[in-house]
Amino acid sequence: MSGAPRPAPHEHAALRALLGAWLLDACSDQESAAVAAHLEHCAPCAAEARYLYPATAALAEPSPHEDAAPHEATAPPPYDGTATAGPTGNQPRPSGDRVTVLAFARRPPAPRAVPPHIRPYTDQVATLDAVLRDLTAEEWDTLTVEGWTVGQLVAHLAATDSLLTEALDAGTRGPLDLPGDTVPARTRAWTSWAVERSPRSIHAAWRAQADALRAVLLGEAALPADAERPLSLAGDPPLPVAHHTTARAFETWIHTRDIALRTGRRLPPPTTRSLSLMSDFGVRLLPLAMRMRGTPLGRRVLRLELTGRGGDTWLLTDPGQAPPTGPPDAHLALDAMEFCLLTGDRLAPAEAAARTRVSGDAALAEAALAAASAFAGP
Repeated sequence: MSGAPRPAPHEHAALRALLGAWLLDACSDQESAAVAAHLEHCAPCAAEARYLYPATAALAEPSPHEDAAPHEATAPPPYDGTATAGPTGNQPRPSGDRVTVLAFARRPPAPRAVPPHIRPYTDQVATLDAVLRDLTAEEWDTLTVEGWTVGQLVAHLAATDSLLTEALDAGTRGPLDLPGDTVPARTRAWTSWAVERSPRSIHAAWRAQADALRAVLLGEAALPADAERPLSLAGDPPLPVAHHTTARAFETWIHTRDIALRTGRRLPPPTTRSLSLMSDFGVRLLPLAMRMRGTPLGRRVLRLELTGRGGDTWLLTDPGQAPPTGPPDAHLALDAMEFCLLTGDRLAPAEAAARTRVSGDAALAEAALAAASAFAGP
């Protein structure tokens, strides 16, 4: 033991939320020392660190999109399993202090490696789980989006997870057998159930449902060919399984952030790999979102450049249009994280516009920013 003082309850979630960044060697010296000391006496966090290590080793790889040519995208294409494949050789290893801490944790061996397209979801589940473990009973009653308490918001996540679980494998059920064939209907059932339940019960039910989805994904969608399989969820147009998985990671991150903001927790940002997949998913839906909002691209071409971690560049056209041959009609450039917040309806279009570099057709750029959140849920 290091003799370091145990953190106060409100510090536990902050330290646990830093585990991913710590394993990636992305913490400051002060944060690294605090996490290492914490792991010496906190068995749950030590177990979480061992659980996250196989994922963070692969996530430390550089973005596959660096210096790549712009994508030509309309609607989401079949998932390219090779684009985000994890390393097959010399994986990054934790620095010496991380090896020592994890070795002395004396936890069971790490579970089966998680495929790259599933990893963002499992990472976000682990982060939300850490936050929920640290909430007080009063904080579980904090109001969040849609007038839901934290408990009801967690139940909403479980509701959508349950629908995807059943769509992937009709024979698999989560912890609750609740009615509803659409996201709103299943959400009503889960949130109604949560009203009279304790935080411990809600947390356990959500985690059991997330684990059920993870198990189905590892069994039914672990290979690139399975990840490309079109799947319709709750009557919506079919998307590749990998895109549904990214959508679950995206929503889990958004709502974890909602909870953290309202309860005073600090979260590390999503990994570069997660940001890359989530932003790519949002960009490829943008032409459909613009059509849904009544401002289709038509014959115009939009160049969208996302900067920073997880960024890339795309050339967007309306579904069914020929690949672009001339210069784009408009060029937008903004930060990848801010684009994800815009897509998740957590950044207003006007605020995003103030942070976006635009050239060319200003009206087209404005329409794109306004439509980005068209598919955002609660």
